[in-house]
Amino acid sequence: MRKLLTTALVVAVAISLTASSSNASREVTVKPVDSSQPTPIGGGPGVANALTCQVGNLNPAAWAITNLIGPGVAYKLAFDPKATCSACPIAIDINSITIQLQTAGACDIVMSVDVEEADYPNDPNCPEPGTEHCTSSLYTVSLPGAGGWLVNLPIDCVCLPVDRIYLLSVHFESTTCDPVPALVTSASANLCTSWNNLGTGWGWYDLLVQFPNWPGDLRIYADADCCSAPVPVEKRTWGAIRSLYQN
Repeated sequence: MRKLLTTALVVAVAISLTASSSNASREVTVKPVDSSQPTPIGGGPGVANALTCQVGNLNPAAWAITNLIGPGVAYKLAFDPKATCSACPIAIDINSITIQLQTAGACDIVMSVDVEEADYPNDPNCPEPGTEHCTSSLYTVSLPGAGGWLVNLPIDCVCLPVDRIYLLSVHFESTTCDPVPALVTSASANLCTSWNNLGTGWGWYDLLVQFPNWPGDLRIYADADCCSAPVPVEKRTWGAIRSLYQN
């Protein structure tokens, strides 16, 4: 992935988002993230599997971005499993996905997560949203007050080979939060890494292209275990598949 040097930001920066299909714009504010330690909170049953490693954006939180969450809005983070999970040389099971959010008060969010394998429709060096491998149920997450939150949602995503790029996805169905939660990013941004879809009719956009001053990569990551990648028998001839069961 191509690294873009982050320009210095003042304490608060206003960014204007203009829709391609209309002249509507959305003002979002970028400000330093709450300095207090974010609180882990789950949206479903606990994950029983032992944690081997984590994948995604594990860099420290730096910025909070307001007014970008709403019904039907989704975000994705592209990641290379090998970058942070050298303990698993063949494949990984993803057990849960976490996104860091910041709220002004107590509220509920209905949301889900999924994992996709990247596609390369425009640039062989730019992984874009692609084929969905697994998706979670819808969960209602009750945030008890103001502050930073590490919202963790279970998902059963079995044996993804580590020799390719994937995307961790978070989908927001509805929220009672007013104002809506702020997204949290790390200190610097990379092209082809953080993606956004504002809902029906919009499509996927690279946040660093959509917002030239976008300050960092989305704080989304996942817990993973090692596994052995399955044999892709669906790509073999019937004769080759039958031979697997012959003595």
